[in-house]
Amino acid sequence: MAQVLLSSNEGIVGVAVVTLPIPDKEYSKTLNDLRELGIGDVRARDCYIDQIMDAPPVLDCLEGQTVNIDELDFLMRSLDRFDDDELAKFQAMAAKREITSVEDLINLSFCSERATVITNFDDLEIVGRRHYMTMQGGGCSTEEYAKLNGVGIARGLISSGEGTVTPYGVVYEDGMQLEELYTGRSFPAYADQPYMMELELAPVLDRPEDRHTTFIFLPMPEERLAERAGYGSVSEITIQSWCSELPEAVNQAMYIPQEDLRLLNSLCEKVAEMSDFQRKTLAAAVRYAQPQGVYQVNRVAEELEQFGFTPGVSNAEEYGRYVIRNSDYLNYDPALDDFYDYEKYGQSRVESEKGQFLAGGYISFKGSISMQELLMEPPSGSEQGGMQMMGF
Repeated sequence: MAQVLLSSNEGIVGVAVVTLPIPDKEYSKTLNDLRELGIGDVRARDCYIDQIMDAPPVLDCLEGQTVNIDELDFLMRSLDRFDDDELAKFQAMAAKREITSVEDLINLSFCSERATVITNFDDLEIVGRRHYMTMQGGGCSTEEYAKLNGVGIARGLISSGEGTVTPYGVVYEDGMQLEELYTGRSFPAYADQPYMMELELAPVLDRPEDRHTTFIFLPMPEERLAERAGYGSVSEITIQSWCSELPEAVNQAMYIPQEDLRLLNSLCEKVAEMSDFQRKTLAAAVRYAQPQGVYQVNRVAEELEQFGFTPGVSNAEEYGRYVIRNSDYLNYDPALDDFYDYEKYGQSRVESEKGQFLAGGYISFKGSISMQELLMEPPSGSEQGGMQMMGF
């Protein structure tokens, strides 16, 4: 993590110390602190960088610039995923190409791994092997790797004369192209960013040629969601396309183009924090409860502890065997296994629990409220109403 001192370039007194990348739980507080200084608009470049601390040295070039806080945060998030070799490539290429804008640095962070940088000439075997792997797109077979002559590859690279000396090592571009993935509107996805949904948003306009799309990745802090979407109300935007990592049963329970972005974000936040077992339980609970729309799916996710899920059983006999053998109070005795009527006991449990056997296992609802109450929609126009999105 890095820290930056931010202020206004319009003479407003005061400096804010911001930790980057901004932790999701601190996002709202950070933006409020900046707004007290009259800065922090995520769509404007209004933050003057007085000083950068604990950041990669190549970013010193940003000191004295007025930047956009969301772009700066995204850049730091991109760099935060780098290992030492990847960071060396990024810094060396930034120095070689004299890249000094946040926008170009963001784009560089998505392609700099295609370059080669030598920071230590003492072990040419490692240098050569790393260069070969880079030229192969990052991987090769184990047999191929074992046969490599790393020293010979490194010497050939050095003797090519194509290297450029930088403060961060000797860098070779290896045909790297600086692609314009970020143009100032929507951020590209991280290569390893964990997200549950990718949405392409567009304003609803009379002339389709006037549309510009914005990509957002859920979950994200609610305030960031409202700011990055950048439209006035839900009636002014449309979800043009989407990609979901949510359980398939959850996707099928919603009609995503017409769903509330805030509630979609809330659902993604819940699912992102679930274990693999909890996600399987959610999928089974959704098939059992049959919610319609994101609000009702959210309610199922919120009350997931009210559902009992037993994976891997497909009938009453298997369920009865599972319960008897794993119960703390039935005192299962393996010596009496042939005398247990698993099917009869399992069927009795299924009937009393009103459970169902699904493709993935057995699911039941043990809630203190009825299913109808659990899925009851709030009054139209209430704070949690389906089409009332805060900040949109």
